[in-house]
Parts: sequence; C-alpha cells; structure tokens
Amino acid sequence: MFVKARLANLRGVDVDAFDVIYISAHRSELGTLIFRRRHTPPRRALFIELPPAPPSGSIERIRDELDPRQLQDGWLP
Repeated sequence: MFVKARLANLRGVDVDAFDVIYISAHRSELGTLIFRRRHTPPRRALFIELPPAPPSGSIERIRDELDPRQLQDGWLP
C-alpha cells in the first residue's frame, strides 16, 4: 500500500497504519526515510510531500502530528 499526502493534510493520519514514512520535496518522486517500524517489512508506505518552501522544523511538526505522545520508536534522526 502506498499513500501520498501533503504536509497540510496530516491531521487524523494514524502512524500505526504505516511501516515506513518518507518526506519528499514538492512534486518529487524521491523521498527521505524518516520513520521505519522495526522488524516489519515495509509494505505500507506514507509519502509526505512538502510545500515548495517548507517552513523550518517540518520534520518535527510531522512527528508531533503523527505521534503526539511520542510512543513510536521508529523515528530516524
């Protein structure tokens, strides 16, 4: 399963529904891995497309939105 979302549309997305999460530049097909669930094959992927001029702290905002209680340990530095 492959899901692509924009940064502004993350509200309500459940991080438990994905094995890997990538961020990508605006209109890019390439992404940077920011989350990987351990001991799970990457079958369910979320690609988050950043806006043309992403605000600083976008990755932290994504983490806070998808995992507000910081319960997941798969976030990459």
